[in-house]
Amino acid sequence: MRHPSRRPSRDRARRGDRADRGVASLEVIALYPVLVLLGTFALQAGAAVWTVALTTDAARTAARAASLDQDPATAAAAALPGALDVSAVRPFGAPAHGVSVTVRVPRVSPLPQFTVTRRAVMP
Repeated sequence: MRHPSRRPSRDRARRGDRADRGVASLEVIALYPVLVLLGTFALQAGAAVWTVALTTDAARTAARAASLDQDPATAAAAALPGALDVSAVRPFGAPAHGVSVTVRVPRVSPLPQFTVTRRAVMP
């Protein structure tokens, strides 16, 4: 026969379970701000990629307008959706009709706001 002190106590096991109760909830609550921050960084990366693609198209449109002796700044602004604003449109290249378009990336995270510049040349 076993000695009573060597048997695992059911009361002790139950008390251990009660002490761990809610620990997972606390871990999730502590992790929540990190997940929100990572989500906003992912949104910011998506906004940057979107802005790069649209700025490239706006630079091509502005260069085409410059080659047709039209205003490249107006063409670049018309090529972009309302959420994006043109910061600068600079022509370059004497024989070719080159245009550099700079656009601010929309800010959706605590990261500092930055700009995207794309260049295009039309013959």
